[in-house]
Amino acid sequence: MELHVGSYVTRSSHDNDIIFKVEEIRGNICLLRSFKMRLMADAPLDDLKVLKNFNAEASLRKLLEESYSYLKRVQRNNLLQQSRTHNSQQEIVCREKPGRVLHLDGVDDYLSVSMQNYKNLNIEAKGFYMDEASQPEKVKKYLLKYRPDILVITGHDGIVDKHNFYNSNFFIESVKNARDIEPDLDNLVIFAGACQSNFSKLIESGANFASSPKKRMIHFLDPILIAEKIAYTSIKEVINIKDIINNTITGKEGIGGVETRGKMRLIHP
Repeated sequence: MELHVGSYVTRSSHDNDIIFKVEEIRGNICLLRSFKMRLMADAPLDDLKVLKNFNAEASLRKLLEESYSYLKRVQRNNLLQQSRTHNSQQEIVCREKPGRVLHLDGVDDYLSVSMQNYKNLNIEAKGFYMDEASQPEKVKKYLLKYRPDILVITGHDGIVDKHNFYNSNFFIESVKNARDIEPDLDNLVIFAGACQSNFSKLIESGANFASSPKKRMIHFLDPILIAEKIAYTSIKEVINIKDIINNTITGKEGIGGVETRGKMRLIHP
């Protein structure tokens, strides 16, 4: 089998349903990161089918095109809803200043697509690739340097066994460290987690929104959809939790959260 770190594979035991990239090979076991979901998993070598002709670059371009099209539709719907809440003509003609985002991602490909989507959505964002284990140590430095309104902490995750996760503890520690800098849930809005993450512990640690209440896989776009809704909702409004969760691809089984104010300000004239 022509398999090595960086190979793209599927799992025969799961009907080859999800494409993974081989992250690490440990003897007979491969550590895998999903290409389209934020899922981490492992599998024995003899369970893997190598995708010899998989074009990752072309697939990423298609992913970007699809994600941008989806995000623009979501944003148009959100802005239409928000325009109905303005009470005066003066507010309607004001310029909008959406919230600023700091995005820490354990997946460099996803980060690249995410940053392009923020740009296309006119959201000011700083993004940095770092493996999940490095995020707790580095999050304070980046928060102090960039002072964002919204912090996204994500990457890949998954359930190892009944009580253990691949990367949830790193996300939890990152949230705790961020709350050392800014404890107020409205001053700094935090999304944290990936596929099957430990939702309850992430919320207890201080995240406003997190995955995954029902231990479901989430789409790689879900953190951006949460950030977009927060960034473009007025600071005068508390975001309806059902609305923001329904704004995601995965929905309530993959994303949950607490009541939170938006981060958009109006500038006049």
